[in-house]
Amino acid sequence: MTKNVKIALLENTAMNGFDINVTTRKGDVRLAGVVDKQNQIDTAIKLAQGADGTHTIHNELTINN
Repeated sequence: MTKNVKIALLENTAMNGFDINVTTRKGDVRLAGVVDKQNQIDTAIKLAQGADGTHTIHNELTINN
């Protein structure tokens, strides 16, 4: 499942170049890292939700100030 989320993030051009740490456990996905804008957080969450096997997304992404 971690692989599915990472692939979804890597294949999305808006998310390329960001170091987002993905960990999963029994369908729970934790996203951690730093992005530039709120819409990138929203995109990362949507991509993670769309990956096979995910149930709950724990968003720990922050915006770079």
